[in-house]
This record gives sequence, structure tokens and C-alpha cells, in this order.
Amino acid sequence: MLQIFSRSVRSANPIMGIGFVTQNEDVGRQLKEYVAQREGVDLTLIASAKVVPGFDPRGVSIFVYDLDSSTEAAQREFERFMAQRPQLLPVIVLSPALGDDLVRWLLRLRVADWLKAPLSAGELIAACGRVLSQGGVAKTDLKCMTFLGARGGVGTTSIAVQAALLAAERSKSTTPTTCVVDLDLTGGACAEYLDIRPAWALDEIIANPARLDPHMLELMTSTYKNKLDVLSAQRKFGEAFTFAPDVITRTLDIVSQSHQTLVVDLPRHVENWTDAVILGSSDIYVITDFSVPGLKAARRMVNDLSQQFGEIVKPKVVVNKFNRPLFGTGISSSEMRDLLGDVLAGHISADERLLREAMDRGVPTTDIKPRNSFVNDLSKILGY
Repeated sequence: MLQIFSRSVRSANPIMGIGFVTQNEDVGRQLKEYVAQREGVDLTLIASAKVVPGFDPRGVSIFVYDLDSSTEAAQREFERFMAQRPQLLPVIVLSPALGDDLVRWLLRLRVADWLKAPLSAGELIAACGRVLSQGGVAKTDLKCMTFLGARGGVGTTSIAVQAALLAAERSKSTTPTTCVVDLDLTGGACAEYLDIRPAWALDEIIANPARLDPHMLELMTSTYKNKLDVLSAQRKFGEAFTFAPDVITRTLDIVSQSHQTLVVDLPRHVENWTDAVILGSSDIYVITDFSVPGLKAARRMVNDLSQQFGEIVKPKVVVNKFNRPLFGTGISSSEMRDLLGDVLAGHISADERLLREAMDRGVPTTDIKPRNSFVNDLSKILGY
């Protein structure tokens, strides 16, 4: 089975194993000390001469080669390294500015990327993640949109469900190609928003994870009007439970094999599988409301995600419940744009009465009002 989410599980095994090849031991030690503080990333210092046929690559998922391109001897050694390294492992070259001839030389050697030195350790880790994600995505046509609330009550579930319906409507297949995965495992409401029964028997999977397979998961998937699948659990309030992260990541891997689009409703609290979901997503949307505290919370969440994952993850903010203030009172749209900057994906106009009726009836807003601002604004944000 192709693994999109499981390969990113935060566990005792690193998400990313960097083999750093350098002649400058001080630089190598400093980088290793920094990486040691990053959970899920491991760095091993490797001498170029030790990479020969039969080299054991265990623990290494990508090479970073600190190249001294000023000497012919160093260039010859790098050519030897590229020829004799394990060919499945990508190589990033780190060096000062290069001329056109050296750029063509690196292209001929098929390096995965080139980074100009000096750079920060965070930039290096982000570049490694970018190369691995580009080369390791098993199913290139899979789109995974993850929606995450900056705080409670901002309408994350409503937006996630409507985004899934919009994706489902674009499909010409006679069977569902879009699946909503409700990862609020105790208080999730995606199924209720569509008036269907949540069927994801999570406790049964936790008791025997080895039983999880496509057939079992199909039996635990609810379907809305034969066009949208919904994976949602329902557990009793106060029931504490812990389980290995691969229960979630393997579930997502299986679902991704039978669907073109996944829509994930992700809770704000962090679990041991949260990083894997974020790293496996193609789009991350932070949902907030049109208020000063809401906008500040969204800005902080984006900053936290960017600091943790670097350029691997590029979250965008959706401002829900937007309204234009009368007589200049309250926050303005220009102040909203100033606060969020280029992470603002767009805003969704407030229509509380329509959304409340849709939730109470368990139907999409378009069943009540075929043309409405909620759907129109969200469609623009998603590019539909």
C-alpha cells in the first residue's frame, strides 16, 4: 500500500534522516546540535570518502553535501560520491554562489536541489522536507485539504463539510471520490451536519489494529446521497483513550487509495498523529472569525506552524463570519489584511441564519438557498 501519511508519523523513528557530508567539522557539529532539538529529524555526519558501493544507508533519507566547488579535486570527489551513493537517495548541494558552468554540471549529475551557503538550519531542514515531499508523494492526483480552527466556534466544521460537498460536485464518477475525515474523535460533528450516522468504530480498530484493511474501513464509512463519504467516530464523553499514531495514519493511507480528495477536520489540540496529518496535507486552512482576538489567534497559529515545519507547510487563513462594519465601527477589512498579510486566503460572509437552519436540518446550505454568499465565497477561496 502506498503511504502518504504514515511516512510522516512522529515517533521514535525520525520523519527525516539527513546524511550531512561536510569537510567543516565545526559546521557539522553546530547543525547536529540544532537538529537534536527538533523532534522527528535526525542528522548523521558522514565523510564523503565513506560513501562507496555497499554503503549502508539505514537512517538516511536524504544527503546534504557541503561542496567546495573552488577546487577540481573537490569536484572530482563529488562526482565519485554521486556515482557511488545509494541511487534512491536524493542529494541537495550546499555551496556558495555558482556560475553557469557549475549549475549545468550539477544538473548533469542530477542533484535534487542547490542551496546557497550560508543558510540557517531551519532553512536546510525545510529544503530537505520539500525535496522528500516532491519525490515521495505516492499518489500525485490526491488532494488533501485540512481545516483547523484558530479557536472554538469559528465554523471550521461547517466550512470543511461544505468544501467536501464542493469537491464532490466536481466529480463525474458514479461513486464517491471525496471523503470527509473527522479527526475530532470525541466531539466531532461532521456526520451530524449531514444528518447521517457516524460509523467509524475507532475502539474496534484500536483493540486490533492489524485488522484494519480497505474492506473493514469501507464498512465503517457513512455516505451522503451517494456522492460524499464521511468517516466520523462517536464516543462517550469522558472516555479517555490512547493509541499508536499509525491507527490514524494508516486509516488515511487506506482512504487516500480510493478517493481523489480528502477533507480533514482537524482539532486544535495536538495528538501524536497531528504532525503526520499536517505533513501529508496538500493545503492547510486555518479558520478564524472576523474579530481582533480571532485574527490574532490565527496569526499566532500560522506563525507556530511555520516555525515548526518551515517551508514544508504553507498554511492560509480563512476569515469566517465576515461583515462590513457600519459607520466605521469595529475592525475594518483593510486592518484584517494588514494583520494577516499574504497568509490571508479570503473571507466568507456572515449568514448565521442560513447556516443555523442548514445545521438543524442536516442539509447543505444550497438545499435551502441554491445561490448564497457562504458557498460563493468558499468556492473562490478553494478555486472551484
